[in-house]
Amino acid sequence: MWVYHSPIGNLFIRRLDDGSYGFEYDGTVWESSPSPEIEADNVFMHVTGCYEWDKLAGQVDGVPDTIGGWEKLT
Repeated sequence: MWVYHSPIGNLFIRRLDDGSYGFEYDGTVWESSPSPEIEADNVFMHVTGCYEWDKLAGQVDGVPDTIGGWEKLT
């Protein structure tokens, strides 16, 4: 699991039971894809389906553009 401490709160990317990776905010998994890298890119591009995050496109500096910029949780 990875976390990004965003202006709206913690955003997570985590492995789901079906083997895909999901973007989670406020207890809801908003989307999933085959890799954490794709999810990190979707967060960076503000195309997650989560209105609270996506509406901030162009307004947030320092959003990691790869999964390597997210904090890896154990």
